[in-house]
Amino acid sequence: MKRKYRGWIHKHRKWWCLRDREKVREGTTIKIVEKSWKLARVDAEHKTKRSVEELAALLRPVNRAVPAQYVGVKATDFAEEVYFPHIEALRKPSTVRGYKQMWKRYLKPRCAKWVMHDVETRAVQAVLDSIRNEEKLAPQTIAHVRHLLGGMYRFAIAQGHLPRGTTNPVTLVETEAIPDFDGRAYSLEEIALMHSVLPEPSRTVVALAAFTGLRAGEIRGLTWNAFTPGEEGAFGVIRVLHSVWRGRIGEPKNPRSKAAVPLIPQLEAWLEQHRAASGNPVSGPIFANGAGKALDLDSLYRRQMKQPLKAAGIEWEGWHGFRRGLATNLERIGVRESIAAMILRHSNDRVTRKHYIKPPTLEAIEAMKKLSETLSAIEKPKLLPNCSPEASKRAEGPEEVRWVQ
Repeated sequence: MKRKYRGWIHKHRKWWCLRDREKVREGTTIKIVEKSWKLARVDAEHKTKRSVEELAALLRPVNRAVPAQYVGVKATDFAEEVYFPHIEALRKPSTVRGYKQMWKRYLKPRCAKWVMHDVETRAVQAVLDSIRNEEKLAPQTIAHVRHLLGGMYRFAIAQGHLPRGTTNPVTLVETEAIPDFDGRAYSLEEIALMHSVLPEPSRTVVALAAFTGLRAGEIRGLTWNAFTPGEEGAFGVIRVLHSVWRGRIGEPKNPRSKAAVPLIPQLEAWLEQHRAASGNPVSGPIFANGAGKALDLDSLYRRQMKQPLKAAGIEWEGWHGFRRGLATNLERIGVRESIAAMILRHSNDRVTRKHYIKPPTLEAIEAMKKLSETLSAIEKPKLLPNCSPEASKRAEGPEEVRWVQ
């Protein structure tokens, strides 16, 4: 009878186990390693090897799509020697740095010894669950970790680093749903207050962020030769040509991000004032540090902005809060989502609606105030039907919240 499983069955400490040999690459060397899997306990139902052969065939079928010459690869070697060098040429430096940090902190301690083609969905699920429970991570961060691991497997399968027919074990892993909330948006009132309490150049940086919706890296990458003042009756524009992250000058997030951004006249005037105060440069960064390089906006916040904003009672939501604020404030004045998406240079207005337009607190309060005024204007009945005067009075509630007659 032809054997239906790979390896050999043996008894070990009251368990029937299946052992098999595989070639595994460790660094520059190839080793033959033995692996063992538990099949079932030795009991009345599983007395002999033959009784667990079907279990072995399910676990390690002989026709498994792993060629004899195939050499397994460990997750650590693949991530650090193949995957990360590959994406460094395709992703932004900030993205690559985030991937490497997630791998080093969360994944490497838990799955460094994985032989990639042997990993099953349940093993991935167990790792992600342990990361969530032990590290107390938010659903968004767990989703990023899952995306990294899934991307590694997609690349390995597509490029032939895993045997033909291998399925991605990350695909069916379940994680907690991600909340829609992506942070608060600055209101027009908050932006005006910031502009009144901040010194230069923070004031102009805030105005530019609030009224163009540029990302922090794009603001750092702006140069004077990309600024075109408006002529009579026309708006000026500024072109996004570069993005700066940790001193590295690169491309913006995507080709759509390179669109020219219109400048309202007030912002254009503030930029001209900033240029005059900077010595009327015609090239170089619009916001430069003492060495003439792109200004670090996080450092600017700590040095110039943190204390004035705290004293003014404004909660800091990061530079991206201005981008969300522009989307929200455009909707507030009646601008269509499709137009707001164009201004923010989004691929479609669904992104703008889901992640950027935030109901402003001031408008919510104003709306509830109008509701209260409307209720107060309604004439209340003198007596509720089928109720005594005392019961009617109790139903009206406390004196201060009763409707006016």
